[in-house]
Amino acid sequence: MGKADFLDEIRRGIGLLRAGGREVALVHHNDADGLTSAAILQTALARAGFSVHRICIERVHPPIIARIHDAFPMTIFYVDLGGQAAPAISEANRGRRTTLILDHHHPHKPTDPRVLNIATEFFGLMGDMDISASTAAYFFALELDPANRDLAHAAVLGAVGDEHDREGGLVKENREALMDAVEQGQVRIEIKEKGREVYLLTRSREAIPMAPLSVAVTTFGGVGYYADGPDLGVRVCLEGLFPQAERRLKDLRLTQQAAYERTTAQLRRGGLKQTEHIQWFSVGDEFSPMGVKIIGEYCWDIRNEGFIDPEKYIVGFQNMAPEVPGVGAFDWAQTKASMRLPTPLEHKILIDRSMPGLAYLVPEAAKQVGGSIDACHDYTAATIVDLGQEEQLVMAMEALIQAKLSE
Repeated sequence: MGKADFLDEIRRGIGLLRAGGREVALVHHNDADGLTSAAILQTALARAGFSVHRICIERVHPPIIARIHDAFPMTIFYVDLGGQAAPAISEANRGRRTTLILDHHHPHKPTDPRVLNIATEFFGLMGDMDISASTAAYFFALELDPANRDLAHAAVLGAVGDEHDREGGLVKENREALMDAVEQGQVRIEIKEKGREVYLLTRSREAIPMAPLSVAVTTFGGVGYYADGPDLGVRVCLEGLFPQAERRLKDLRLTQQAAYERTTAQLRRGGLKQTEHIQWFSVGDEFSPMGVKIIGEYCWDIRNEGFIDPEKYIVGFQNMAPEVPGVGAFDWAQTKASMRLPTPLEHKILIDRSMPGLAYLVPEAAKQVGGSIDACHDYTAATIVDLGQEEQLVMAMEALIQAKLSE
């Protein structure tokens, strides 16, 4: 299995898409990779004559996907999420309509024959670093029409936003998209110290570094999730930072900075709870009105700070708001848990393989406390659990770590 088989499966998905009518509900994540994926697919599908209804969600959570499959009677297309939740999506769909999943996270097989999970890892294309969701979306767009090659820069932006260049540069399938962008004059590669590559967007008069631009896109989708953020983020993926987006970004960053400063001060005062291998905390509602994507971004930002133990997994909790934009209100009392790794521990997991990865720990622990699972990598993962189950989730993870280390 490899890229050729992956493209064959994409072509199969395109056939199902064309047979399912001219309307598509495009469900996508709200980080840089999810927003660039949505920008690529919305553009490519619209060019092909489809009417696209975008739905930006933060998690593939059973109540949310059940509402989507009840409310939208057209083909449903998930991108940058759903691969691991294919059984839950199958249960929500119940054979009612064609449903496509295009994802790069650790996948599960669907149980509904009308759900097609085009997950990169089924084909040996690894989603931790080799292929982002945006690059997968770019390959889908190319199979839909080779003229969509002009969307290569968005694929690169998403891959950078998902930190797939963290070892010094983009590789494998991501690099294919990068070279397409470079050949078209959309992106320039600069070599920095120790051979590390930096990517500059060159589609306008002034070259723009793509790493901070990808952070800006995630800020739109995460901090501005309950307002206009995702829509602005999708536009920025295609157009760059236009004046309205620049003004909005400044306001969102002030909101984010204030919340981060309050939380960091508390953690420095001893707010981190500890087990043998895990350090964890909860912000409760302190990050409101930002989306729950931000707890993961915060864990990433602090992962190498001096008050963080470099050998312990980081777990942060943020309460779920009752409203999902574009989907409706829900009666729940739940919290999102996001996990990240300090750099030394990440090396032990991804390089040395001496510690268990989050893609194993989080799904197994979440099952024990009734959590929902989707979009887990070895270096980053998340789940949703009921309020009051935070410590139980952490202790389940701790037990799994200890069991693995004793094998």
